[in-house]
Amino acid sequence: MSTQSDHPAVQMLRSEIEIMMADREALLRVAGAAAKFVENMNMTKLPVSSIPLAQAISSAVNALSEDSLRDALESLQRR
Repeated sequence: MSTQSDHPAVQMLRSEIEIMMADREALLRVAGAAAKFVENMNMTKLPVSSIPLAQAISSAVNALSEDSLRDALESLQRR
């Protein structure tokens, strides 16, 4: 007798979820590193050409929810 968990669609869904969770962890590490960079950067010492990029990173970090930002910062400590 076959169980539903043996169904190929269930296996494919499980694989996709595992891929998404791994991607989430990687994105959290990127967001955490960006948050730390923004926290420690000194805008007055950046080359003028880098300011728009720094502002984009800062805006993206500031747009994160508090929970996501906390998860991102914690992901840096786990590594």
